[in-house]
Formats: sequence, C-alpha cells, structure tokens
Amino acid sequence: MPAQLLAALPLTQLACYGFEPVAVDSPRDIEAALTGGDTQALVAYSEFCTHDPWRRAAETWARRVPVYFVSARRDFDARLACVRAGGAGLLAWPLAAHELVDALSHGDSATQRDPLRVLIVEDMGSLAHLYAGVLTDFGLTTRVVTQPQDVPDAIDAFQPDLILMDMYMPGCDGLELARVIRQQRLLDGIPILFLSVEKQRRVQLDTLALGVEGFLTKPVDSDELVMNVIPRARRYRKLRSYIATDSLTGLLNHSHFYGQLEVELARARREGRPLACAMLDLDGFKAVNDTHGHLVGDAVLVTLARFLKEHRRAGELIGRYGGEEFALVLPGADEAAACERLDALRDAFARLEHAGAAGRFGQTFSAGVSSLDSAGSAKELVRQADAMLYRAKRTGRDRVLGWSSANA
Repeated sequence: MPAQLLAALPLTQLACYGFEPVAVDSPRDIEAALTGGDTQALVAYSEFCTHDPWRRAAETWARRVPVYFVSARRDFDARLACVRAGGAGLLAWPLAAHELVDALSHGDSATQRDPLRVLIVEDMGSLAHLYAGVLTDFGLTTRVVTQPQDVPDAIDAFQPDLILMDMYMPGCDGLELARVIRQQRLLDGIPILFLSVEKQRRVQLDTLALGVEGFLTKPVDSDELVMNVIPRARRYRKLRSYIATDSLTGLLNHSHFYGQLEVELARARREGRPLACAMLDLDGFKAVNDTHGHLVGDAVLVTLARFLKEHRRAGELIGRYGGEEFALVLPGADEAAACERLDALRDAFARLEHAGAAGRFGQTFSAGVSSLDSAGSAKELVRQADAMLYRAKRTGRDRVLGWSSANA
C-alpha cells in the first residue's frame, strides 16, 4: 500500500497473533514475496478509482493467494469493485488488527492453514482411495473408512466437515449409518453425500428426507466430486462456527465447550492419555469497562480470543465460558505441562497493548488448571480449575495455579 499509510498498520499487534506481517509499498516487492511461496494472504489499500495500480495488480495476485482490500469506502460500488478484482473481503480503514485476524481465520487463507476435512466411507478400498486422491489434489484432508462400525470413532477423532458415504455396504447400508450418525446431537447437521449406482428417483428422495446433502451417482466424475464436496464442506464449517460459537469472540460457547470437553475426556480415557482443563479470567476487567467504555472492553475480549486461537495447538479447545472467563482443554497435557503452557500465554498476552479512550493500556489474566490426575469427570475438571482461578486472583492476579501443586 502507499508508503504514507504503512505507519498506521498494526504490524506489532498482528505479530502477537502469530502472523509474520511484511509491509511493502511497491507491487514489485509483493511479486517477490509471492515468488517465495510463503505468503498466506495479501492486504491491499484501495479507493477503487479507475487508475489505482494496486487494484489492477490485485486482480493478478488474487489468482494465487487470497487478497483482502482495505478502504475508507464502504459503499456498494466499492464492494462490487472488490468482488470484480477477485478480493476475498473488504475491510475498513484504519485497519484494526482483530478484524483482519477474524477475516484470515474464516476466509480462504484459514482453509489453507486448516484444510477442509472429508471422511470417505466406502467398502471398496481402491475406490475410496481414488476419491481421496482427487480431493487431496485440491488441498483437502481425507480419511478412508471401509467398515461402517468404525465410523463413529473416525468422526470423533477426525472431526470431518463432510462425510462422503457409499449407500450400499454389507452389514449396514448407508441409510442406516446416516441414522446412527444423526442420533448424536453434535453431528445432526454434518453434511452427508451419498455415493451409489442407485438411479431410482424415489430412493434418492428418501435419502434426502434424512437431511442428507445430496446424491452422487457412480461413476462420479472428478470435477463433479470436487464441485459437490468443497462448497458444502466450506459452508458447514462456517455454519458450525456460527451455531457453536460465542457471537462476540468466535470461540465455542458455554454449552458446546462443555459438550466437547466430555468428548475429549472420553477419548483420553479410552486412549490412556493425559488431559488438562484451564479456566482463565481477565484481571480487573470491570475497571477497563469503567475507564474506557464497554466497546473497548469488548475489543479486549475479542483480542484475547483471537490471541488464544492463533496460539492454539492441534487438538486444543477454547471456549468463552461467560463474561470475561475463558476455558481451554489441552489433550495430551498433564497439569505441569498445562501450567507451563498457560504461563507462557499469560506472559505473551500481557505484552499486548490495547487502545482505549484514556490512552493505550496493558491487560493481564489469571488462570487455574486441573487434570485427570485429580478429577474424574468433566464437571470436576471445571470445578477444580475454576477454584484455582479464583485462588490465583485472590493471591495477586496475573498468575497460573494448578490444583495438585496448590493442594499438595
């Protein structure tokens, strides 16, 4: 973007979210970055005038990476120009770090970092792997299951965005298996695409009555497979995030977090692995609202949520438990490892700056940690972590306490 605007970019804030932003003022420099192959997204400032060089160049860049336009304009013509230039989104100027992070977390660049997942259920292994190869070539992650009885565990472990399922399998047909999947509340909306040689219209309509997304008749052309799978999987991931998440922060809401905690607890017991739960709370948050206003307070909540998501490791769950209280599940971590990880997050978050009505300010949080070593249920994990959280706040704040170490 133009050199005079670079100083206003929130580069430090973006770095704290885990990104490595690079500011350039020449299209030539962007071309060099794209050639390197490490660029996940481009952000370009534009007023969408006829002779804007950034807009013209972005039309070429958008074929290679997602391009987000930043503009002081928010009118329909600007939005239409963004679409016609191949833009992935239009953000307001001056650019707020959390808004860009939110766009990167839900847009095409997020799919690059966390590819869509498709579970393929097909008793003919060679055919299943053929489908898997086609989808993998388009950047998706796949898992093949050839036995219907293995599907529930595969869904639990893989967390697919779509299930591609053969309709006729020995021992349990696709209709029966779809009903088994739909029995579970958290899986009621997952898209299922049937694969079959079935051509009878009545049978196909019966499958749709189950809430199945569609019906692909074998043999399935590669292009047809891709065009049916990717949009449905992408839409489900977005809808799931809207239903299961807190509207302000984008984290799991209270009920969905607790449901996922129970799922992770059962998996940890089944696999004999450790698991920890952490509850954290912003210190002195009422003073933030009183001093800077509730809009700034909401911005701090969003910043913490984005910070936690950008630092999340594979398999970890993050939720907003209520108010300024957040919760994490750390599979594979015992209490000591979880405390060490939370303490590193606490230290990194404390170094962020927030903009308020009375100037810039810092913010800390306190946390409590519990684990399966001391708790036997999801309810007990939360209770122990919550108790340690409030002990941490009573004993000085800006610290992390674990249940076992504090009660030794």
